[in-house]
Amino acid sequence: MKEQMKAIRWGLFTAMIILATVVLPARGQYAGGSGTAGDPYLIATAEQLNAIGLHPQDGAKHFRLTADIDMNDLGKTPVNLIPTFQGVFDGNDHTIANLIYHVKDEDSPLASNSVLRIGLFRVISGWDALVQNLGLIEPDVQPDPTCTKAVDRMGALVGRLNEGWVRNCYVQGGHVVGRNYVGGLVGECYNNAAVSESWSTAEVSGGLYIGGLVDDATGTSVWSCHAGARVSGGGDVGGLVGVSWPECTIEDCFTTGTVTGSQAGGLVGDLEQSSVSRCYSTAALSAGNSLGGLVGLNHGLIRASWAGGAIAGGTQVGGLVGYNMVGDGILVPYFDTKVTDSYATGAVRGDNMVGGLIAINEGTLLRCYSTGAVTTSGWVPASSAKYTVGGLVATDKSVSKWDIRGCFWDTTTSGVSKSAGGTGLPTAEMQSLATYLGAGWDFAGETANGAEDLWKMNTEGPSYPKLAWEPAPDPNAGN
Repeated sequence: MKEQMKAIRWGLFTAMIILATVVLPARGQYAGGSGTAGDPYLIATAEQLNAIGLHPQDGAKHFRLTADIDMNDLGKTPVNLIPTFQGVFDGNDHTIANLIYHVKDEDSPLASNSVLRIGLFRVISGWDALVQNLGLIEPDVQPDPTCTKAVDRMGALVGRLNEGWVRNCYVQGGHVVGRNYVGGLVGECYNNAAVSESWSTAEVSGGLYIGGLVDDATGTSVWSCHAGARVSGGGDVGGLVGVSWPECTIEDCFTTGTVTGSQAGGLVGDLEQSSVSRCYSTAALSAGNSLGGLVGLNHGLIRASWAGGAIAGGTQVGGLVGYNMVGDGILVPYFDTKVTDSYATGAVRGDNMVGGLIAINEGTLLRCYSTGAVTTSGWVPASSAKYTVGGLVATDKSVSKWDIRGCFWDTTTSGVSKSAGGTGLPTAEMQSLATYLGAGWDFAGETANGAEDLWKMNTEGPSYPKLAWEPAPDPNAGN
């Protein structure tokens, strides 16, 4: 009997130790705190950050960094990604350097032929989930040479953002490489997710749906963000977002750097039943077909935006948009595609279907202009029936006088005197306010054409119109 009681007591004691280990690991694993909003777990070292991935029960807790972290401090200890996060992670304006994660086959269930959702946070999910005020310095996220599975849907910070919010986060330098759906900061975003006040200069490469900041977005809001590194892929490649699916809004964003691929845009590769407002891109584009200085394929709405990067491609190459498509209503849903109050200034070069603003237009263009040089590669003779070039638009598939209104291109700077729509004017007339007022453009300081004050004109000397939201030129620039 005594032996039985002793065994029972030992069993209870062992159970209590195990329970304590499971329930109370955080105080030992982290630098302090209890994981609540008022008393978040504190993270001060690489080891403590690495511990979060080992404790899925902490996935809905609150965390705060208290110091900059270098993941090289882990030595030979493997990096643990955070599998699913539903809580709040506040970087507290600190950084995480050298996040090196080379994806292996075991990162996915054995039955799967691919590895999905790779990032420091593999999945962020939930209306209240938030990651903010955090920088990643020189991350390296890509498949390991031994990995035999395809690696899709990945970003340096987040692999998948379902609902939730990424705010004031960035990636400085580094590489993010995968097969499809690869973003510099965040992979796939959907279901009312939000990415704001964030940026990336990571080099991003892959196959389809490649974005400098986000790979693809559905029902997502992206605002006050920018990206500026090399972004390359096979198709649907964007300097900021690879592809935006329905009900995505992109506002007050910009891109620099370079973009390489087909159906590629300086800002968005493929804009599907979504909108872009008050954005710009100076990214240079090259290599593929359906290239646009701002958007490669536009099946959505573009308003009060501009592009100024040089573009060199094959067919369907436009200073702002490569292909402005409304859809056929059968295979592709019909959408009232519009580009309004926007412009392009970049030089455009291609083999065929080359336009200063848009290569192929099916939608509506209102109050737009272009000034960039428009040229062809030279291997397609100008006399060929296959050759199409336009100072503003190369080809319009509707009736241009109905769907292209109040639009202009500079015949002097473009070097082209023809277009499938719009009005060509010499530089002097392109820089005259009267040209645009007569076409119904809404300028600050006048009320006859509306009260939104979308445009402004420099009164100190000859200039083209600028959008009202653009900052005034710096008088000390270049000094």
